[in-house]
Amino acid sequence: MDNLQKALNRTISDLDEKYRGKRKFGRSMLFLARDVVTCGLVYHALSDANYVLYSTVMGTAMIGLWVLGHECGHGAFGDHAWQNDCVGFVLHSSLLVPYFSWKYSHNKHHKYTNHLILGETHVPSTQASYRAIRRVVGEDAFALVDVVLHVAFGWPMYLLFNATGGRTQADLTTRLVKGVNKSHFTSKSQVMIPTRNVEISTLGCGVTLGLLLYWDLVGMYAGPYLVVNAWLVLYTWLQHTHPDVPHYGTDDFTFLKGALATIDRPYPYLIDQMHHHIGTTHVLHHLNYAIPHYRAEEYTRAIKQVLGPAYRYDPTPIYTALYRTARKCVYVESTHGTQYYKSLM
Repeated sequence: MDNLQKALNRTISDLDEKYRGKRKFGRSMLFLARDVVTCGLVYHALSDANYVLYSTVMGTAMIGLWVLGHECGHGAFGDHAWQNDCVGFVLHSSLLVPYFSWKYSHNKHHKYTNHLILGETHVPSTQASYRAIRRVVGEDAFALVDVVLHVAFGWPMYLLFNATGGRTQADLTTRLVKGVNKSHFTSKSQVMIPTRNVEISTLGCGVTLGLLLYWDLVGMYAGPYLVVNAWLVLYTWLQHTHPDVPHYGTDDFTFLKGALATIDRPYPYLIDQMHHHIGTTHVLHHLNYAIPHYRAEEYTRAIKQVLGPAYRYDPTPIYTALYRTARKCVYVESTHGTQYYKSLM
């Protein structure tokens, strides 16, 4: 692993040197303008059309803005911290994401990817308490219900209640206390660090809600918002969940092991372009999240040569992979050692 890490560092460093001195902010702003114009055109063309069609297309377009906000959180959008935080705060607040709160928890996700204790989002459960329910309704039916629950409610449930989140409080040591606040919206939460930036993040979301109410746009926003959430959960769930992908206890975990427990998947060309390659270059993103999306394909081609069989790519069509994940990846037996997902059947 040490030799592999050195080879990866050397490869990425060589490419970084190629782009050293080339400013990122202007180019990133062009992509932001592209995504804003795209959303405007969709609204102009489809706002009077069938609501499901409008919501699906608009929500799919809005994910581009989400991904750019995500790049801001990693410092990959602009050349300076203030550029990243100003743009990221506006973009994520407009999507009802508490920017600074999410920035903290998401960077924790990167630091401890697939860690069974300290990991963040889609952390495997050791509970098989719904085994009886699955036996009643059947494995296939429950898998479909699981998919619907994940994509429809997974994101707000995570922000509000830490659903599928980590097992420790913000100090990374104390176990979570059942029934005590685990929200991203207050600094008094178990999972947030005590900083006023958490409340500023919540205020940003509140301003968005207030403007939607003032302009009477709640109805036009709600449908696309659900579609954005569905895309987001689909991406994150499939990027780190597979029957053959390990999750690590404290003694077995290393940063590189966690980063390589990430899966690139095939998305249609148009979707991949609109969403800034978030699903097709995610292994690279976990190895080095400071690389902007418009260079990610080039860097991915380079690291694939270094990683060889350690690079994870699953060609399974997305709809098939989503169903298989819900059916096969249910729980792990322990939070110790190296664990793989188990099915209930």
